[in-house]
Amino acid sequence: MTTFIDILNQHPMVAAPGAYDALSARVIEDAGFPLVYFIGLGNEASDLGFPDIGLTTATEMVRRVGNVTQCVDIPVVCDADTGFGGAINVTRTVRMFEAAGVSAIHLEDQTFPKRCGLLAGKQVIPREAFAKVIDTALSARRNEDFCIIARSDAKVAEGVEGVIERLKLYAEHGAHAVMVGDFYTLEEFARISAAVPVPLISVAADKDHFDLQPDYTIDEWRQVGVRMALYWHLPLFAALQAVRDAVNVLKNDGSTEKLSDRIAGYKEYAEVTNLEEWMRLDENQ
Repeated sequence: MTTFIDILNQHPMVAAPGAYDALSARVIEDAGFPLVYFIGLGNEASDLGFPDIGLTTATEMVRRVGNVTQCVDIPVVCDADTGFGGAINVTRTVRMFEAAGVSAIHLEDQTFPKRCGLLAGKQVIPREAFAKVIDTALSARRNEDFCIIARSDAKVAEGVEGVIERLKLYAEHGAHAVMVGDFYTLEEFARISAAVPVPLISVAADKDHFDLQPDYTIDEWRQVGVRMALYWHLPLFAALQAVRDAVNVLKNDGSTEKLSDRIAGYKEYAEVTNLEEWMRLDENQ
């Protein structure tokens, strides 16, 4: 079974579109990406219709990502927020995600309940306290291949140097990779990656935040030492725009004629969902 670390070792840099449900995960796999990264913001929007403000529970997240692991054959990495509580909650969170077939989770050093990384007012816990969270998460594992990614959202509160010191500490406590939840310049990414001894994961910016972080290319990420870039917004925001455009055409025109070259057909749906395979199973009964 291929693991998260295997993927990092096999690729100099991984672009990871953020899946928001099982179907988007299938599309990502079919496009040839080596892993699926299941994101909290996308899950909260698609499952609940709510913003990313920490309303999803651990059991809701595990239920949804469990559907993903059952329908793709590549490793699945999942957003686990702050672990959904204190040490005992982190222990249960790790074991639930392990049981759901997830290859790795990321944990964040924000206070609980957390906020979306894009929102103002984020607060972080002391770095030593989060190092203990990592210790707890690693001890809770039943499978040593299950990986813990330590994410820091401390840039606003502590600056780049503070983030670097945090990530170094998290790596010392055994995090398999580290992640930054804020936006940075390429020079800042280079400083971070050079200072931290484990793989660095970044978050790409959506178009509303290109003033804070440009739309870096894969080559640019690679050149500054970023090993994975999470395009958390791409599938969800693309789907949001596509659905909005399609229903507005029907509402305004009273017909879907203009959509013929802009939407998939039943055959494409059947292919993505492996309909023929399921029908063969039914016929063999």
